[in-house]
Amino acid sequence: MTHYGFAASGGGYRSFYTAGALVWLKQQGMPVVHITSTSSGNNIALDYLIWDWDNEELPPVLTKTVRLSLTDIFQVFSNFIGLRPKLLPTGSHLFTVDRDSCRKSLQLDNPKRREILQRNLAAVRWEILATNLTKRASQAFPVNEILATIDDASLATFMDAFIAGITTIPYFQAMTIDGDYFIEGGYMDNTPLRTLFEDPNVDEIIAIDFTDYDYHAELEKIYRSQMFTLPFNAIDMHLLISDIELTLPNKKIFTQALLINQMLEAAGKDSMELQGRTYYRKPVRVLQPKNLEAMTISLKDSTVQKKYFELGQKEAAAMFTEI
Repeated sequence: MTHYGFAASGGGYRSFYTAGALVWLKQQGMPVVHITSTSSGNNIALDYLIWDWDNEELPPVLTKTVRLSLTDIFQVFSNFIGLRPKLLPTGSHLFTVDRDSCRKSLQLDNPKRREILQRNLAAVRWEILATNLTKRASQAFPVNEILATIDDASLATFMDAFIAGITTIPYFQAMTIDGDYFIEGGYMDNTPLRTLFEDPNVDEIIAIDFTDYDYHAELEKIYRSQMFTLPFNAIDMHLLISDIELTLPNKKIFTQALLINQMLEAAGKDSMELQGRTYYRKPVRVLQPKNLEAMTISLKDSTVQKKYFELGQKEAAAMFTEI
């Protein structure tokens, strides 16, 4: 049986697509033995790992956020992130991620969910990728080691890593761990593949790539707007810049992944040690949805999370049908 590694990219609302693909794999009995994630992909990975696979149709938090209701937008804020707006805005950041609220919203205060998480982590390796802004380096947090035993102390350490991995500035305040500032991993690597290539238990890799977005059309739309739309243009441009910053690095990441496989194939080897790390040659299956919006926090489409989820299921099924 093929064992899969799964890279859950960041992407705001687009991560509901990731959830669709990951849930589809589980429903088909295709074993995912290693997950890497960053940004909103962290939320999807955690929800997957607190899911009672044998007795529940969908992951528990996802169940609350794919309904066709205007309240879904607020469910996303409260159930997936635990955000609180600043009482006295200073312009430095819009929201604070409250640790206690976030932990509770992620259902980590629930003893049953803690037990399920512990059980599922015995079968799945998970790393959260963040960016150490102080040291200008990516950092992978090994969740299985952090939560070797799940209790209040280990969950406090986990929540530091989790929040670091979802922190997008200037929306959120940068996270501090051991005196260093951390932001989400997408600034350097929005599709963390490296540890999947290092894992001998992974036979194939499935990755989500959100870079197939028509940035040209978006820029044209903003540039052609009339002058009196300045405040709205500024918001749209700010969101677009953030999206570009967090997704374009994917091009380099996938180029590196292809190069690793090509070098190993050319050398006639299945693995190679480089700078103290062993990399294994593995097929990479890439799901690349087109023109999914990252930030749809508005009332213009309160059902988009369900549409993205269903699209992820559909395109995952199509990818494996083609193989």
